[in-house]
Amino acid sequence: MIKRIDERFHETVYIIRLKNGMQVHILPKEDPYYTTYVELSVPYGGIDVSYRDQGHIKHTPFGAAHFFEHKIFAMPDGDAFGKFSTLGVDANAMTSYHQTSYLFTATENVMEALEHLFKMIDTPYFTPENVENEKNIIAEELKMYLDDPNVVLQNRLMENLYHHHPIRYDIGGTLESIMEVTPEILLDMHQTFYHPKNRLVTIAGKVDLKVIKQFFRNYDLSHPVAASKPKIIYPIEPKKPQKRLDQIDLSTNIDKLLIGIKLIPKRMKPIDQIKREMAIAMMLNIMLGSSSPAYEKLLEEQLINSSFSIQTTFENKAESIMIYAETKKLKRLKHVLVQLLIKDGYDMITQEAFDRYKKVYLGQFVFALNNLENKAYLYGKYYHMGSSLFEVVDLLSDMTFEEVRASFNEMKKTQMSILINQKA
Repeated sequence: MIKRIDERFHETVYIIRLKNGMQVHILPKEDPYYTTYVELSVPYGGIDVSYRDQGHIKHTPFGAAHFFEHKIFAMPDGDAFGKFSTLGVDANAMTSYHQTSYLFTATENVMEALEHLFKMIDTPYFTPENVENEKNIIAEELKMYLDDPNVVLQNRLMENLYHHHPIRYDIGGTLESIMEVTPEILLDMHQTFYHPKNRLVTIAGKVDLKVIKQFFRNYDLSHPVAASKPKIIYPIEPKKPQKRLDQIDLSTNIDKLLIGIKLIPKRMKPIDQIKREMAIAMMLNIMLGSSSPAYEKLLEEQLINSSFSIQTTFENKAESIMIYAETKKLKRLKHVLVQLLIKDGYDMITQEAFDRYKKVYLGQFVFALNNLENKAYLYGKYYHMGSSLFEVVDLLSDMTFEEVRASFNEMKKTQMSILINQKA
């Protein structure tokens, strides 16, 4: 067991590296913490639909990672959620574009729940019957999302931004693609992406280090094989959007405007990429965040309402900015925002605004570490990106005004896609 101490945050991390390749990172907290948070994550998500494994190129349907996340809870003796509930444990799972996580929170029966979690992950139970049943469940889930105009608009904008990249599609897939999932596909995904070498286990909160160490020593002995990691394949994506301007007619009570900017991914070291993502996020918040002069002016002129939002997406070979607004002055808002994003916003990124926002951003990030769930999630996220949680705090501290202001130049009008929805 490796022990690492970060004096600045009074954090100690214990790392267990198993012979089968799995890593366990433990962030213990003494009293008054009585809760333990456990997350098992794999770097495999919604956009990882094509991969090379042992010399063979394979393709899975869109939404297969999300489908797998649902179906792994099925076990020969019943649904795994039932056992977690019996143990008094709050369990959940989630699939993002790049990662799938299985997690639970417990105040007691921690080791029993941990053993059950691994039993679930190591017992793939995919039958023609339960896979067909799951298709109906997920289809209803997708239909429910498609009843939400904002989901429809966001999906449409991603389709307009990207020609070939799987990020064009919802993480849950489509009504057509999920029907292509078979037990054989799910079993191959389990063997390819869920072997121990591809897993990270993060445990935060109240822990018994000796008991946990013994548990994983025994697990290593019973699962000794270290498999090779697959190579994800992404299609070649043009720099410009597929469609620059689009209009959709959904029944809403107010006009909606979405602006997407397709960023050009760069080949960078993981630490430099994380810093770039932070710089772009800071730049956008300084320019159009809820405390910015531009945001206040847009509200005063009734060009936007409180639903206005900015979202950044940074995935493998797919990066974008999405701006969402509801408005009664559609043409005027479109003109103002486009000018801000390609020209006028540059002068709004001042040294004073940067200094103020950096303090707020750093404070929010550090404060988030007080929450066990946030800390474990962020720890796993940055681990899979090739960095560490505490290294990221240093990156944020070292961020300069020049770096943030320079990120404005990554936004180009030729990479912009606009989607309009006028009320019925």
